[in-house]
Parts: sequence; C-alpha cells; structure tokens
Amino acid sequence: MARPSSLSVFATVAGSGVVGLLIYAGVFYANLKRTSSADEAQTLRPIYPTQAQAEREAKRWIQEGGTFTVTTRQQVRRSIPLTRQERRKLELLADEKRRARIEADYEVCLDQAATDLAKELCSFQQMPRNDDGPAASSGQNGDIPTTRVIEDVRIQTREQPRRRCTPVTSYRRLNCIEFDVERNAELDPEQQNSLQVKGYRQFRY
Repeated sequence: MARPSSLSVFATVAGSGVVGLLIYAGVFYANLKRTSSADEAQTLRPIYPTQAQAEREAKRWIQEGGTFTVTTRQQVRRSIPLTRQERRKLELLADEKRRARIEADYEVCLDQAATDLAKELCSFQQMPRNDDGPAASSGQNGDIPTTRVIEDVRIQTREQPRRRCTPVTSYRRLNCIEFDVERNAELDPEQQNSLQVKGYRQFRY
C-alpha cells in the first residue's frame, strides 16, 4: 500500500488546524456577544422607579455642581439736557468767538480803508446788530446746543450652573453634562461659548 506523501499530510493537518481555529473563534465571539449584551442591559437598565424621582436626583446633582458667573458689558450713548451752568459756559464761549471774529474783520477793514472816513466807518460796520432785539439774540444763541451726549457702561451679571440636564422623554432618561469650569469662576460671553464638556451622566427611569 502506497504511503501518503508529505505534502498531503501537511495539507490535512493545516486544514484541521484552520477548522479548529474557526470553531474556537465562533465560540469565543458567541460568549463575548452574550457578555456584552448582558453588560449593556445592566448599564442601560432604569435607575429610578419614576420620572419624578429621576428629575429630583438630577436637580440635586445640578445644585451640587455649583455655578459660575457670566459678566456682560455694554456701552450705551444717550443725550441729556444741559444744565444752566453748562449752557452759560457755552454762551460765553460763543460770545468770545463773535468778538474775535469782529476784531479780525475790523483789522481787515482798516487795512483796506483808503481814507480816514473809511476807517471811521469800519467801526460801525463791525458792530453787532442789536436792532432786532430778541430775534437777534435768539439767532445768536441758535448755534448753542441744548443737550450733550454721555456714554454709560451697563454691566449685567448672570449666574449659570456648571451642570445641565436635558430630558429625553422618548428614551425615559435625562442626559446631563458638566462644563469644565471652576466653581464661582467669572467669565465673559466669549469664554462661556468656548467652554468644554468635562463629563456626562444619565438619569434613567
């Protein structure tokens, strides 16, 4: 009887080994799947018997996390009436400007006057007009403002919780997060918008 060749023996042994590995892998995967399913069921099982109790525990967890402060600063411009002293000061400044303009015009008139009579007329030409009475006075004060603009800085502070929860009724749970920020920290709105999440938690019922 002919002996099997070495190649045939090697192929038979190798084939048996592959089959054995496949069988072992199938058994291992089945055990792993059963274990994972059990762990997942254990992880996702309800923790609290009712929704109200889960919400109370979530609220307590939020309060224990503390708060941080967000400060907003806004510059606002507004007009206010001039006080009597402020308006009087502006009137004096306006009078000084008018006198300076009259004196400058008088000097120009003298330089251009060819005769003594013309020089005398310069004095009358540069005198302010008072013949209109109140109307003239009103016209002179028409350029004086009655209000002035001031700038206020409005500061608004708001306390924000470090932990927040969002109810997901369809899955009977509250999804919660905790921001990576110190207790009682003071932030501006830009810093608040860039906060990172430190941890997650679920309250299932």
